Amino acid sequence: MRARVPLIAGLVLILCLGGLCVPAYLAKWAGDLLLVLPTGINSPRIDINKIEDFVEEEFLLTYEIPGSDRVSLSNGQYPVTLIETNSCYSRLLGLHMIEGSFFSARDWEGKQRQAVLNEKAAFDIFGSSRIAGNRFKIRNDIWLVTGVINDGDEDSCRVYIPSSIRGGSADALMALTAPSGGIDEAYVKNSLKILGIQEAAYNFFNFGTITNLLWERATVIPLLFFALLFLSFLRPLAFKFKAVFAVLKEELERRYMGQIFSEERKIILKPVMLALGLTIFPVLALFFFLRLASICLPWQDIPSLALISRELFYPRLERLCDYELASRLLFFISLAVLGGVVTCVNVLLNQRLKACP
Repeated sequence: MRARVPLIAGLVLILCLGGLCVPAYLAKWAGDLLLVLPTGINSPRIDINKIEDFVEEEFLLTYEIPGSDRVSLSNGQYPVTLIETNSCYSRLLGLHMIEGSFFSARDWEGKQRQAVLNEKAAFDIFGSSRIAGNRFKIRNDIWLVTGVINDGDEDSCRVYIPSSIRGGSADALMALTAPSGGIDEAYVKNSLKILGIQEAAYNFFNFGTITNLLWERATVIPLLFFALLFLSFLRPLAFKFKAVFAVLKEELERRYMGQIFSEERKIILKPVMLALGLTIFPVLALFFFLRLASICLPWQDIPSLALISRELFYPRLERLCDYELASRLLFFISLAVLGGVVTCVNVLLNQRLKACP
């Protein structure tokens, strides 16, 4: 049974590593997004017309202005969550249109009463997702359904409309970065100063950095494993080196080195190989520890997703928060299992080497 313990612990560690990769893979959609979030109630809100002018000249930028209202049909009224936004919302968040299309920039500028429903709203209100071209009322205004979108929200009816119709301002913004094209986090921060967004009044959440963090948690575990494994070799190797060196020393008192090498070269090669291992393994362990430090030290500069309201850009950001939480839990579980695996390996190595002549 004792012999199976390291094997079982190793399998558990492999499963944990696989589990760490899953949240990172699922969060890959967020890799090019940068969330700009005000730090407090005194942070200035941004006029939506200024945002639209900025989008035309710079890069994609979107927002949400949520509210509640009722959709009216001849057969009744339906409460919905009304999301006012701009035309690049679905493209920036990578949302899939089931039918029809999202309203365009021209529709936004023309203040066209066009609406996009999520799947739940389409089925609850119309009984189908094939509803492009249908019309409904919100208060006394008639709206045209241009499409149905898969926004991932299975609990609430959401209707997306052009924010230009009602006007207003936004606080939380989402930007699309393109590091390969020069639009990185630093460029975005500098450009947004045109809108009055300063780092002192806003937090910036780089989802590309957070996604990399999820992957790095998966890579840290094997790096730490090998670093500790190489260190665990040192004590048994030193014990073995002491024994074989004593044999070599005893033989040198009776014979010349050349005679020993020609007749029983293993007596010389064993201490040499063990001495080489005692030199290389600490160097390798140091290399892995330095690599770990270079990966882990920047983590302290990454803002926590706990600062983000789960109502923002729901449910996309909520899922990212869940992925980050799952990754964190699996990471600490992996560390605990790793400690058990290294301990088992260390015990087995000591027993095995002590048993060898």
